[in-house]
Amino acid sequence: MAFVARKTKKGFEVQGLEKYIDRRINALKAALTGKVKAVKKAVRKLKPVRSLKVKGPMKPTALDLVLKSLEGSSKRSTLIKAGKQKDQLLRSLIPLYLARHSDVEITSGVVSKFWKLHGVKYAAPNAAKALREHVGYARNTKTGKQITPNGIKYVEQALMMKKAA
Repeated sequence: MAFVARKTKKGFEVQGLEKYIDRRINALKAALTGKVKAVKKAVRKLKPVRSLKVKGPMKPTALDLVLKSLEGSSKRSTLIKAGKQKDQLLRSLIPLYLARHSDVEITSGVVSKFWKLHGVKYAAPNAAKALREHVGYARNTKTGKQITPNGIKYVEQALMMKKAA
């Protein structure tokens, strides 16, 4: 196969290259025809957090710990329903509320991923902004954000309002 290169105003053009590539693709298709079987699309089955086992020296992430505490909570469905409201402060406080007894670093990224897993679009900058603007509901510590007693009252009051409605 002979290729001819020529110079144009925009650069170089190789003649015969497109025909060569087309022939090679057609030859590969012909070789594979009949050998390709229908492929079933694999369905990803989600495992509950309780059944996930940590292998080796890896520690569970902050998101894993928040999800585990959510599964163990008796208020699970109420917390998820409350988080689907358009209250950004409440959405930001719920993961902190769930992780209040553990020593994990809850960042705005963890908050965003937590809500993404539950079908709520909530960007990390919105979580950080909500906690920054509403002073007194969460405080910065060495291990990241931590919910304050005022934040706990706010979440529990929102849960009571959700149950009443």
